[in-house]
Amino acid sequence: MSQSALTESQLHIAVEQLRSQHSNTIDLYKAVAALLFFQYDSTPTTNRMYQLVRKGSMSAPAEALRLFWQELRERSQVRMEQADIPATLKQSVGSLVAQIWEESLDQAQQATEQSSQALQVKLALVQKAQQESLEDLHALQDALLQAQQQLQQQDEKIDRLRADAQQTQLQNAALQQQVQLLNEQKQDLVQQHEKALLAQKEQISLSEQRAADMEKYARLEIERVRQESIKAQQQEQQRFAELQQKHQNQLQQHQDLQTSYVELQQQYRYQQNLLEQSAKQQQLIEDKNQDLHALLQQLQLQLAKSSAIRKTTRSGPSRLAKQRAQTTR
Repeated sequence: MSQSALTESQLHIAVEQLRSQHSNTIDLYKAVAALLFFQYDSTPTTNRMYQLVRKGSMSAPAEALRLFWQELRERSQVRMEQADIPATLKQSVGSLVAQIWEESLDQAQQATEQSSQALQVKLALVQKAQQESLEDLHALQDALLQAQQQLQQQDEKIDRLRADAQQTQLQNAALQQQVQLLNEQKQDLVQQHEKALLAQKEQISLSEQRAADMEKYARLEIERVRQESIKAQQQEQQRFAELQQKHQNQLQQHQDLQTSYVELQQQYRYQQNLLEQSAKQQQLIEDKNQDLHALLQQLQLQLAKSSAIRKTTRSGPSRLAKQRAQTTR
């Protein structure tokens, strides 16, 4: 380690010790000026003192340096007056000391002014840079605020879109449930139609079987069979009328369901896929209804044929009676 570095380190240590001894800023700067002048053989300047202490403003070390030189001059004058020196020598020494004092004071003042000017230039540059930095900071803050506002608007828009999407999902789910319920109701109606037709077919087949069996039995049972046949036919007609009424009711229900289905289709057109599937099922039901109508027509024809057969059966005994009468004669 060099001597200059060691001296500088010792100087900082001494300044820290003076800092702890002097609470007043001016006194601290005066003590630092005395330390530089007497112990380190260095002419104290305002800039140098401020670099060591860094306390207060630049006017504080300048004032302390002025007071230091003033006190040093006063002490020198007191010592010269008190010493036992001839008057001519005292005058010469006084003039020399005064000259040295003036030169030191001029040098110190020049150094102070130079340091002050340099510091003022640096301070102006620092203030300019600080102003530019503040302007840039304000611009960045404005841009950041605008970006935050835009981001907040985007977040609000996203929240609204999410809420709309959730509402749409709920509506879609409700529509799906309604469509599923309609499909279940239609399936129930189709099953009821099928059961009713099956029951009707069984009843017609049973009637035909009875009619065929009665033709084979004894003639004594003809009247009873005829009465039973008439009664059965009336019952069948009544049941057929009831079935037709039930079928009409079911068709009305089907039309009501179809009307509801069309209203739902018009109200929720954006769900074309689900509604197309439901429409296909509706077409199948209509095809089945047409098949049912065709089957009912066939059943009506069969009933007509059965009635014709029964009429033929009723006219048969009368012919037998005529033949028997002719034989008896």
